[in-house]
Amino acid sequence: MNVVNRLIVIILLLVLIVLTAVVVLVPEDSLRLVSVTSDWLRQGVEGYKAGSDKLLFAGGSVLIGGFIVFACLAIVYLEFRRPRQKAVRVQRLTGGEAQVSVSSIEQRLAYNIDQLPDVVSATPHITGRSRGVDIELLLETSPDIDVPMKTEEVMEVTRQVIVERMGLKLGKVQVKIKHAPYPKE
Repeated sequence: MNVVNRLIVIILLLVLIVLTAVVVLVPEDSLRLVSVTSDWLRQGVEGYKAGSDKLLFAGGSVLIGGFIVFACLAIVYLEFRRPRQKAVRVQRLTGGEAQVSVSSIEQRLAYNIDQLPDVVSATPHITGRSRGVDIELLLETSPDIDVPMKTEEVMEVTRQVIVERMGLKLGKVQVKIKHAPYPKE
């Protein structure tokens, strides 16, 4: 979103620079152009309102205006929402403060879970919260595992890594399992 913001601001500033230069260099012609354009638009609107297409014009105006308002509100929402935390504060420290990056937590957790038997791959997604870290684990396992037992094993390794080894507070853990395909015979 940061790139889009910069692009929009750059385009708006360039347009503003050009318009300002034109208004400063030829103010009479600029104001005449604005006046002629607004008169032309006013006459066009009056023509549509008076004609047989006034319902079509009103409907089109509402649709286009609604779309513009919705797009602007969406952009404002994206501007004010808080981005995902890039680091999580370590809970168990005395006399200081430490933060661990979310990517480091994901990397360490994936490494430890990949070491388990019958786990083909592990992809954790960490969300830092005030009450701890929420974890969504996407596991690919061999097709013949005991799902409840493997889930408990993964949850225990997750708890050990997050709480005991990293000193973080564990929030909600969600495990999603996908089985690898059966081998061809």
